[in-house]
Parts: sequence; C-alpha cells; structure tokens
Amino acid sequence: MNEKAAEIGECLYVARKINEKNGDSWITHWADLAQRVELQAIASYKNGSLHSAKNAFLRASNYYRIAEYGTPPSNNRFDKLWNKSKECFQKACSIFEPKIQKYEILFDGKKLSAYFWSPDDKNIRRPTLFAVGGNDTSLEEVCLMCGFAAIRRGYNFFTFDFPGHRGAVHKYHDRIKRYDMEVPFKPAFDFLEKLPGVDDRIALTGFSFGGYIVSRVAIYEPRVKAVIPNSPIVDLYEISAAFMGDIVKLKNLISKIPPYWLEKIINAKLNKFPLRKAFKEYTNMTAGMQNASIKEKLDMIDKMQKEYSIKEQLKEIICPALALIGEDEGGIMIKQAEDFLSGISSSEKQIYKFSLEKDGSNDHCQLDNRSRSNEVMFNWLDNIF
Repeated sequence: MNEKAAEIGECLYVARKINEKNGDSWITHWADLAQRVELQAIASYKNGSLHSAKNAFLRASNYYRIAEYGTPPSNNRFDKLWNKSKECFQKACSIFEPKIQKYEILFDGKKLSAYFWSPDDKNIRRPTLFAVGGNDTSLEEVCLMCGFAAIRRGYNFFTFDFPGHRGAVHKYHDRIKRYDMEVPFKPAFDFLEKLPGVDDRIALTGFSFGGYIVSRVAIYEPRVKAVIPNSPIVDLYEISAAFMGDIVKLKNLISKIPPYWLEKIINAKLNKFPLRKAFKEYTNMTAGMQNASIKEKLDMIDKMQKEYSIKEQLKEIICPALALIGEDEGGIMIKQAEDFLSGISSSEKQIYKFSLEKDGSNDHCQLDNRSRSNEVMFNWLDNIF
C-alpha cells in the first residue's frame, strides 16, 4: 500500500464479501474490483489525467494479481488473470517518468520477461539493485516490494522472470524450477551489464525462495558485488525436515495407505482451505510434479531438496553480504541465516534480525513493513557502494 498499489477501503470492501471456504468467491470478488479500477484508469487516461491513470493501473494490476494468486493452475482463469495483471502494470510503466522499460531475455529458446528502471534518462552510471522473487511472487510484485524504493534512492532497478518464477511458468508451463540457477542468471547478467547507466556496482537481493537463488548465484557469478538474501536458504532439505518431519518415515507411512484413499483424504482437507489448495497446485506445477502420485511427489521432493543445498559452496562467496531475517520466522530459518553468514568468506558481512518491537515487522520477507525493510537494506548498500 505504501506504493499506491492498493487502498485500504477497496481491500476491506472485498474482504467483507469473500467466503473463505469458497475459492471462486476469492477469485471473483478480487477480479471484479480489479476490473472496476481498471475501467477508472482507462477513463482517467482518456481524459488526460495521467497521474490518476497511473495509480489506478497499479491498483488494478495488484488486484488482478491477488485474484490470480488464489486461482489454481487447473482453473481456466489462471493465465487470464495473470495476463490482466501484467497488462495493467505495463500500462502504468509507460506513464512513469522516466518510463519503466520492458525487455525479454533469451534463455534456452524462451523469452523471459524483465523490467529495468532508472531514476532519469541521462544514462548516468550508477549502482543497480537486481531483485529476485520467490516461489509465488509475480514480477510486478517484485517491483512494488523494492523497485520504487531503489529509484527514490538513486539506484537503477532490474528484475526478470527466471525459470520457476510465476510469470515464466504462466508463459511456458515447462519453465519449472532448477537448482543450478546460476545458469539462467548468466544471460540475465550479460543483458543487464550492457544497459545504459549500469556500472559494475550490482547488488543482488532475493525474497523467500529467492534467498536460495541469490546465495547460489553469488557463489558462481563474479558480477555480484553485494548480496542480500531475505531470508537466506542454504539447505532446503533441512527446512523441509523441520516443517514436515523425516521425509523417509513419511514416505513409509504413506506407502501403507491405498493411493485412492490418500488422494481423497488430502483433497478433503484442502477443500476446506481453497487458497492453500491453489498454492499447493501451483507449487506442484513449478516443481514438475502436477501429474505425479503422492508417493512419486515425495520421491521427487526428497531428491530435489538434496540438490538444493549450498552449504559446502558458501565459502566461494567473497562479496559484501547482508542476511535479512525476521525474529519470529522460526528457529530453522534463523539457523539457515546464521549458517549462511558463518559459511561465506566475505570480509564485509552482517545479519539483521527484524522484530515487532524494534522494526514493526516480524513477517517473512517483512511483508508487514516493506518500508522498514528497504530502509535497512539501502542504508547498508549506501555504505557498501
């Protein structure tokens, strides 16, 4: 809301109308609000009221995004709502001064979307914040989380839809997650360093699963001159074990339940929580598990999560590093942040733990106080650059 991409009155209006046990209720009411605000944006634009149009397009984009977030990939509105969110955001992009630039990065025969934004059109060389989303973030949402803050502080801003990111999966359903994220990030860095106004001061920050990605990329990519994982993930298997328990024991237990009944039990529970069900379906999709049985999914999770460990390679990180973590994110997440800090070879390294008492934030990735999170990150970056 601090970037004018939502208004409390509109959000509370929709919240009153939603039936929490009806997934279609979430989708329909948020989409209806998005459409209404989009029509207001179009009217303002035609009237020449560009500032009003820009703000309304941002809100419409965000509301379409919220509708899409609760839409399972099996629903025929899944791609449509994402497209509407992207279209409204890009209409706002063209109104900003200077404009937010849209690009496409070619990787593995696919065109992955990217945004680049500079504080002015003078092509003055300045530092750049390269931001990376998480498991369920949209590219437009990443811009709202820290892009506007970067521009206000005189930084360039860049982000792109890497394989497994929401926009990439919408465009190409086979562009799923991979553990070796340094591979798709190389062409992104190749592209970024050639843009006007970009010097070698490139900081890489990532949210949630992006905390794994930026830590992994910083190991292999010398063009990363500062890294800010939020929160650091250095061993995904360790995190899963903390939340799910022993996966091997879980597989043995599940193998004793007939597959038909297992699916029935899981679906019965998930039907009570439509948003959780939509998120599970999306996660299965990004991991390439949407058509697998429960046992096959657990086997794939077991294999995949062992690949997503970078503890042994952390010593290769030598650039300045800032680990961000919420005090109440849980013991395992705090341990991962501490393991990150102790494992890297950087001479300039720091951990910052957010708390409600000190910072007004205890949420994952500081979603409850992005202003404070950006203050901490950019205060540190200003000293580094």
